[in-house]
Amino acid sequence: MWGKKRKIESEHRVFNTEWTNKYLYTISKDKILCLVCRETLAVPKEYNLRWHFETKHPNLAKLSSNEKIIKAASLAKNLSREQQIFKKVSTENDTVTKVSFKISKEIAAAGKCLTEGELLKKCMLIAVSELCPEKRGIFENVSLSRMTVRRRIADISTNLSDQLKQRVSEFCFYSLAMDESTDLKDTAQLLIFIRGIDKNFEITEELAGMCSMTGRTTGKEISSEVIKCTNDKSGLDFTNLVAICTDGAPAMCQKNVGAVTLLEEFIGREITKHHCIMHQQVLCSKVLKFEHVMSVVVSIVNYIRSRGLKHRTFRAFLEGVDTECNDLIYHTEVRWLSRGRVLQRLVALKEEVAKFLENGPIKFPELENESWNQDLFFFCDITAHLNDLNIQLQGKNQLIFQMCAAVKAFKMKLKLFRSQLSKGEMCHFPTCAQRIPQHKHAELGEKYAKHIILLIEEFDRRLTLSKEDVQLKLIEDPFSVDPEEVPLDLQLEVIELQCSAVYRNKHRESSLRDFYKSLDNEVALKTFSLFGRTYICEQTFSIMNMNKNKQRSSLTDNHLEDIMKISTSNMTPNATSLLPKRDGSNPAHLLQ
Repeated sequence: MWGKKRKIESEHRVFNTEWTNKYLYTISKDKILCLVCRETLAVPKEYNLRWHFETKHPNLAKLSSNEKIIKAASLAKNLSREQQIFKKVSTENDTVTKVSFKISKEIAAAGKCLTEGELLKKCMLIAVSELCPEKRGIFENVSLSRMTVRRRIADISTNLSDQLKQRVSEFCFYSLAMDESTDLKDTAQLLIFIRGIDKNFEITEELAGMCSMTGRTTGKEISSEVIKCTNDKSGLDFTNLVAICTDGAPAMCQKNVGAVTLLEEFIGREITKHHCIMHQQVLCSKVLKFEHVMSVVVSIVNYIRSRGLKHRTFRAFLEGVDTECNDLIYHTEVRWLSRGRVLQRLVALKEEVAKFLENGPIKFPELENESWNQDLFFFCDITAHLNDLNIQLQGKNQLIFQMCAAVKAFKMKLKLFRSQLSKGEMCHFPTCAQRIPQHKHAELGEKYAKHIILLIEEFDRRLTLSKEDVQLKLIEDPFSVDPEEVPLDLQLEVIELQCSAVYRNKHRESSLRDFYKSLDNEVALKTFSLFGRTYICEQTFSIMNMNKNKQRSSLTDNHLEDIMKISTSNMTPNATSLLPKRDGSNPAHLLQ
């Protein structure tokens, strides 16, 4: 076979210089092709070419050499023109398929119904008919039917999973974030996110899998699903697993039968366990016992908003008095920022609400109670501070020591609040400062300072990392840590680092990632790979509820997982491996 291939390649030069003009033959796709009848010749020998030419084309055999050259050039030009036609059609097909994949990806990422593709195609045809009608035929070839969009989404999801497997093989260390919630059909959906880092300090944060659990959701079932998902879908090796972050539920973290404990038994070593910092912050805020305020606020909001006529009348009333806010906000317990926003809106509209309700059948005497109003103002201010902390803990690509630094700063703020309130100063509580008379600040400051003390104690109890705090401090600022406080195997290295002016300047002038990339530090790699929260899981559950709603309740678990991967992924689908599998073509970088 190798000898035959070399023979054809060596004969190729002969065809270009002699046989093309002599017998009207050429090479096309490694085959000897007659330019006249387009037949191919199996054996590349001159005798076979001459026999075919003289027996099947005797009239052309009588032509002179110059006439054959002219005839060969004309036939070769026609052949090239025909091949270009097929190439153009193939290129158009590739482009059409590219558009189909791109639109399908956007449909999934936006959480739209799969049938939206047909609507989009109709809109495109309307636009192209008016703007460039000569191109309508190309747009009509774009396939966006429901079944096609579904297949495209499945192919893109598979492609993203393959890319993740490739990246996983390059991870030095990685961590997992897990959370479980039920969808519209009461199916428990377990989300498993992976955060890995390679030797170049490139961080990858992707959805490793979504496991649908139709039975029980105990620690045993959850750990089994995690093992199955990591082996089958992601190709993970537990050797480089550093930590697992959860929401702190008993099924996840119970001492003997929790999912993390069972995973440790399966792996055969201890894993660092993190309770989501944001969940702990929300739990800390519950130590503030202001139910007597919140219950009345929720009752007032529900009374006005749950009745259509009353709600319309209230909004018309607000338009008449010309206020900045045009409505009250419903309170939702499961949303982190809801309580603070509800309180702020009620305080902003307090006088208008009281005036609107004064002639109503249901009375809320608390609105006229001075002590209750003072508690409302303080609770509004302290909840706003808690919301500010929560917002700092949100966002993408946050490192765990950055979140710990935000919590540490808030704890210092609480100590400042306690000290100032004890002295009757309310400069950091603007609602109290504006609405409570100055002569009562000292008395109320001592009262509310006790609530701040409870909040400080709860933050100290829940959000103190003890031994891990030293490691995080070491990575965040290795030049300020005491070498005696760090682990024994790192003490000498830390001393050498702190005495180096070069590294000190590099730490000051470059980002932490670039700094540790130059050091190639294993401790830094592990720390950068840690999940500090399950915020990414909470975001994905919101996307899940948006996709699997009352109008799309029949969406299967497999299709839902495909949509989740596309919606949350930071990777770009690779068309080189997508399109040949589906369409038999080989375009490159179609989705780049």
